Amino acid sequence: MRYIVDHDLHSHSYISPCSRDDRQTKQAIYAYALASGYKLMALTDHGWDTKVDDKGAVGWVGNNMDRLRENLPLPQSKYCRFLMGCEIDMNRHGVFGLSPEERDRFEFIIASTSHLNLRHFTIDPETVGDDAASRKAYYQKRLHTLLDMEDLPFHKMGLAHFYTGNICNAEPIKCLSLFTENDLRDIFEKVKARGMGVELNFVPRAATAEDLEIVLRPHRVAKDVGCKFYLGGDAHHPERFAERRAEFETIVDLLDLRESDKWEFVPRMIAQETVGQ
Repeated sequence: MRYIVDHDLHSHSYISPCSRDDRQTKQAIYAYALASGYKLMALTDHGWDTKVDDKGAVGWVGNNMDRLRENLPLPQSKYCRFLMGCEIDMNRHGVFGLSPEERDRFEFIIASTSHLNLRHFTIDPETVGDDAASRKAYYQKRLHTLLDMEDLPFHKMGLAHFYTGNICNAEPIKCLSLFTENDLRDIFEKVKARGMGVELNFVPRAATAEDLEIVLRPHRVAKDVGCKFYLGGDAHHPERFAERRAEFETIVDLLDLRESDKWEFVPRMIAQETVGQ
C-alpha cells in the first residue's frame, strides 16, 4: 500500500524564535491538521534546556522547557492526536540541549544537527569554514556525535531535515553532494539501529531537476538501508499550511514510499478514528 499522508510531526508556534508570528497559535496549527485530514500532529517549538551547558545559545536560552510548555494543554479530538514535542539542537561542543529529566516530559523529540547557520552556537566560525567541503565534514561529524550518544530516547526521536540550506549558506547543494554513498550508509545504518525516524521535509518544487536528485539521494540511501520515515512540514507561519500536504504527496511519489516505510512511531501514536466514520 502507498504511504498514507496522515500526519505532520514538525510545526512551530509563535514561541519559536524563528516564528514570532502571533497568528501561529496551537489552535491554528491544529485547525490545519484537521483540515488536512491528519490523524497525528506534533508541536515542536525550538528550545534549549537551561539545565545543560548553554554556551553559545544566545537568543535560545529564553526558550527553556517551561516556556515551551506554555502551549499546554493542546487541543485534541478523537480524529487527530496532537503531541507535545520539541526541536532540540546540539551545540558546537556536542551537547544535546535536553537534560535527562526533561526527556520523559515530551511525547516526541526532533533532533536537529543541520542548523549550521547559528554561528557561535552550533558552529565555531573560527574553526569551521563557510565552504562546502568544510561544512560537509563538520555536519558529518555532528551526525555521528548525535547517533553515538547512549542515553537518548531514540524510539521517540526524529532526525530533522537531513537537507536544509542552513548546512552551508554559500553552497548547500554542493555540500550535500560531497557525501559519498558510504558516508550516507554509515549514517543511516546508525539511524536504523537507533530506531529513529527520518524526517521528510524538503520542498520538491523549489529545486531544479539536477538539484532535486542530489536532495533525494540521501533519502533513497536511507530507504535502501531500511530506515523509516515520517513527514515534517516545519511550518513557522500559516501561509505554509496551504502548500504542505501536496508537497508531502509529491515526496511520497518521488521516493516511491509504501506504508511499510512509515516510522513505527506514527501508527503507534495515531488517532484511530476518521472523520465520517
